[in-house]
Amino acid sequence: MIIKSDYKKTPYSEIELFNICKDLNNAIKYLPSEVENINTDFDNLSFTVKGMGNIALRISNRVENNLVQMIPEGKTPFPFTLNIHIRPDGNTSECQFEIDATLNPLMQMMASRPLQNLVNMMAEKISEKKD
Repeated sequence: MIIKSDYKKTPYSEIELFNICKDLNNAIKYLPSEVENINTDFDNLSFTVKGMGNIALRISNRVENNLVQMIPEGKTPFPFTLNIHIRPDGNTSECQFEIDATLNPLMQMMASRPLQNLVNMMAEKISEKKD
């Protein structure tokens, strides 16, 4: 099952946006407010979602100015990949968050709406004005 946000216009060039997304130390900027206990380094991100448990991600692929791909580390309820797609838009760029998850039909029913809300919220946060 693939869950995508719409492409959102950002105030960053594709190079600036890629540089933000490729370093998971910057992930705090686009995580939901329900996230706590955040630990990051360049390639790894772990956090706790209130009421849901711990999640750990590791960057598995970087395509210069185009894609940042993350996979879970450790035990997860289902296998998934989180992709951040970047495309140029004049002097700025557009960004799309995508979750590619392997879910059984019951999990699809339970998780599709929260996952859709998650990718939409992350795309919205990263599209906001620069600090």
